[in-house]
Amino acid sequence: MKYKKVRFEYYQVVFRKNTDKKTQRDRLFDLVRWINHANRFESYLDRTVDFYTEKARLEEAYYDEDKKYYFLHFVRLGDNIPSKGKLDSKLEPLSLGDDEYIGNEVSALYDENHHILMLQRNRSSLGPSGIEYYLNTLWNSEEETIYLRPISPKGMFENATKADQFRKIHMRFADIDSSKMQGQSPVISFVKNIGRYSGVNGEIVISVGRSKEKTLDSDTMINTINDIIANQDSGVINKAEVHYKYTDDTAVEIVDLFAKKAHDFHSFPMEKRTTLSHNAIIEEMWNLYHKQNKRMKILEYLAKE
Repeated sequence: MKYKKVRFEYYQVVFRKNTDKKTQRDRLFDLVRWINHANRFESYLDRTVDFYTEKARLEEAYYDEDKKYYFLHFVRLGDNIPSKGKLDSKLEPLSLGDDEYIGNEVSALYDENHHILMLQRNRSSLGPSGIEYYLNTLWNSEEETIYLRPISPKGMFENATKADQFRKIHMRFADIDSSKMQGQSPVISFVKNIGRYSGVNGEIVISVGRSKEKTLDSDTMINTINDIIANQDSGVINKAEVHYKYTDDTAVEIVDLFAKKAHDFHSFPMEKRTTLSHNAIIEEMWNLYHKQNKRMKILEYLAKE
């Protein structure tokens, strides 16, 4: 079975009045006000706005009584038509009517108590700036502008070095110049050896495989993370993704050490000829944010800002 890896990012929903000074802090925006406003539009057409040469729309926004959070479902409607074909016949374009579009979706979880939006990323759909544009277009205020401010993962390196088990590390290198790298961990030797090939780019993935009991050597991993920290300005390492667990009882966490936004990943099993549903996505978002208590870590990040 194939898996689809999905990234989730965390934002605080804020707004600024047009009269605010540049030095004035952002104000927290109550997205529930926006949701109530959006739900007053009776038809899908009324909620559809122009987005560059395409369209954007809110499919639905609602409060889940069981999960105790709001969920939003956005779609980008495009008219770039893909082709279809059989193994033994020529490709032909999909046929769409004049009022039909190709839909690319994103889902979001909203924590109204802390003004936090957990947003699914989909490169074919609306990104954070696209969501901002849609929020403001529908809000249609001449006095205030809504923003999604990325929540910065303070202390991320330190958190990773406190892990009890390391399952995987994935590093990518660019413009390899071993003279720029300093340190004693194996990653430094890797870079120097790749440089011997006179190669420009390289990539390394080290894991324990499918075993749930094994761990990569903790001392080596901590030394590697520390060397990544020390060499992050060299430009040689442009990706450092670590999979780790704090204890046997906790879930595996995946963190991109170079990310400037708090984030999570999840891999969804995908059957052939199926799409990833909104319901499947929000179930996992709720699991990550609430059941696995990522909420507390996000609040810790906000407290350090």
